[in-house]
Amino acid sequence: MAPSARSPEAAGAVIERAAAGRLVALAVCLVALAASPGRAGSDGPADADPSPETIAALIRSLGDPDFQRRETATARLQEIGPAAVDTLLVAAETDADLEVALRARWIVDAIPLEMLHDSPEVGRLLDGYSGRPLPQRLRTMERLLRLEDDAGIEALARLVRLERDPEGARIAAALVAGEWFADDPWWPRIAARSRAGLGRGERPAAAFLTALVGFSETPDAPRRGAAIEAGRRALEAMERAFGGDAPGPDRAGEPAAGREPSEATGRLARVLVRMLLADGRRAEALAEAERRFVPVVAAAVAGSADDTIEWLTWGVESGLPELAERVAAVRPDLVATDPLVALAVAVARRAGGDMPGATALFDDAAKRLENATGLPLRQARMQAAFQLSRQGCDDWALRIYTAILDDVRSLPNEIALGAIYGSEYLHELERDDEATAFIRRLFEPVPGRPAIRADQVIGEIGRDVRSVRARMHFFASCAAAARGDAVARRELVETALREDGKEIDSLIALHQLPDNTPDQRGDAQRRVNEALRQIENEITALPDDSTPCNEWAWLAANTGGDAEKATRYSRQSLDRSFDNASFLDTLAHCRAAAGDFAGAVRCQTLAVRRAPHNLTIRKGLERFRRQAEGAEPAP
Repeated sequence: MAPSARSPEAAGAVIERAAAGRLVALAVCLVALAASPGRAGSDGPADADPSPETIAALIRSLGDPDFQRRETATARLQEIGPAAVDTLLVAAETDADLEVALRARWIVDAIPLEMLHDSPEVGRLLDGYSGRPLPQRLRTMERLLRLEDDAGIEALARLVRLERDPEGARIAAALVAGEWFADDPWWPRIAARSRAGLGRGERPAAAFLTALVGFSETPDAPRRGAAIEAGRRALEAMERAFGGDAPGPDRAGEPAAGREPSEATGRLARVLVRMLLADGRRAEALAEAERRFVPVVAAAVAGSADDTIEWLTWGVESGLPELAERVAAVRPDLVATDPLVALAVAVARRAGGDMPGATALFDDAAKRLENATGLPLRQARMQAAFQLSRQGCDDWALRIYTAILDDVRSLPNEIALGAIYGSEYLHELERDDEATAFIRRLFEPVPGRPAIRADQVIGEIGRDVRSVRARMHFFASCAAAARGDAVARRELVETALREDGKEIDSLIALHQLPDNTPDQRGDAQRRVNEALRQIENEITALPDDSTPCNEWAWLAANTGGDAEKATRYSRQSLDRSFDNASFLDTLAHCRAAAGDFAGAVRCQTLAVRRAPHNLTIRKGLERFRRQAEGAEPAP
């Protein structure tokens, strides 16, 4: 791709073509900027807050034909610093005069991101931020979002204002805005810190987040309406930056002109819809969602319509299942040819109360998947099961999982994955007798199905056969516990640990057995400590793998281990997968183990939002709430 007009490569080309005198002038400008104060919180000049008119005039002077006036304006704007940054950013991103745009960008880039009152951890994250490539900057944003006690929110909102890449600013805004839910008890603190970081930000991303904060802080209907309109204008400005306005009512079914809006812009659009819903304007919310959803549907291709499925899933979770009918109206061919889209529409109809229509559509899509002869469609069955289980359609998900195991045409690796994930799903539903039987089908002959070498196949999909067998025995132990059979429960836990001495949940179960003698408790603790030692060796050997960190934290938090260290490892796993529901669940258990039940409720609430139909996570939230209220003693 050719460099954009404001990229460093393009800037270099312009400078190389400039006259020698102009080269010297620009070099002097850069040297002066490099000598600027080291922190955004440093003392500024006496006239630290000039009028917007003064700043605008100085920015116009950056393109003055007279070299000295350009230099004077550059130096003055450098002195003004943060007070001018918002207008400078607008000029850097939109000014038609390349000289103005380049100088504005250089001035902004020289303004440090860190403030004097930032915590040391925030300072470490921001150190060298501007020099990193965008993917690394995004990871920093995610880490700022999840710092303890929302300590990174102000800095993240500051990036919405100051991030050099407009798309980076949109992503930062989407991360903060994604934390807002109506009546969320933690949002007011996030809102206050966001406002502090945003300042007078004028970029569309900053304007949108400012509108959301304002909307959330007032019960006044006119002000809420004005905030929604401000958010809408900011969103439209972001969409125009991607090549065209979102289609209006007269263009229903047509894709937006130019490039599609970015993923961050799409996520902000969903926040706007949620604002409308929170304001009681459901019809407008649905229309707003449809306006942005229809182009996605229109552009979808059967077999790769992930964006359409994601929008439908979001619609169900947000209380707008009617979005599904737009798919049927705009692209009936998509519903007829892509079983995954058909399943998403069926789920939406089910959520909307149309069980006959939902069931008929599900049956048709499931038969297409079950009778498929092409390998891609057969492999799509696993994705269908995941999709259905995520949305709480237990009966439908299990029908797909079962079909994978029953199909004599299923490949060995499909059978292995289906048995493993299907049994885990049944365990999550607390149907452990069924979970045990389900995974046992991987190891035992099934009439009509060719025999498979389970040990070999499990290895081929990257699993350890001992671990899989241990899970089977652990499920059986849970079923025994549900029956009240303490003897069988202990025997099955021990059997699981003979298969795999590092099976985390079995170790936790052994440690927590209510009938443990002092010697048995000591033996259980010894085994837990040995497993922790082995997992820590894995953390050292695989520093980029988040799973061992999560395993160590989960095991320690549930067996009375070092809660502080467990929290540290849990946060380390979230650094690499910041919104993983299972990892957030682990952090909640770490907080509870440390006695911070309010913090556990906060983390578990985030986990529930990411996995709203996970029964285990929902039960954990209920337990932490009782403990936070003092209605249930700590374990």
